[in-house]
Amino acid sequence: MGELNSKPFHEAMKRKYDPEEAEDRASELCTLWEEYLKDPDWHPFRVITVGEKTERIIDKEDEKLKSLKKEFGDEVYNAVTTALTEIVEYNPSGNYITSELWNFKDGRRATLPEGVLFILKLWDLQKRKRGM
Repeated sequence: MGELNSKPFHEAMKRKYDPEEAEDRASELCTLWEEYLKDPDWHPFRVITVGEKTERIIDKEDEKLKSLKKEFGDEVYNAVTTALTEIVEYNPSGNYITSELWNFKDGRRATLPEGVLFILKLWDLQKRKRGM
């Protein structure tokens, strides 16, 4: 969780540059934002109180994020803010990517029983291939 999706960066650069240059520029921009995401001194969040609970939300007035959205659009902005939100949710003390068992079919975290069933199916498939 917290991994930056590079596809929106590539799509944004395709709109601005020829295909070869777009690929290079997208890689550079994505790498730059991956570094920003790891920077422990960058805190683009606000703390708000909802009832008795406090929540940390993305600060839409953060200069880096505003500039990103203005120059490259909502898709790139959303990719960055999604990664930021995941990093804070799954690993607020380290600002680094965390692995998560994922249910791609339903677009959500997988439950432990779903993970076990998946592994058992893979194991059964391997047993059948080997003729056991």
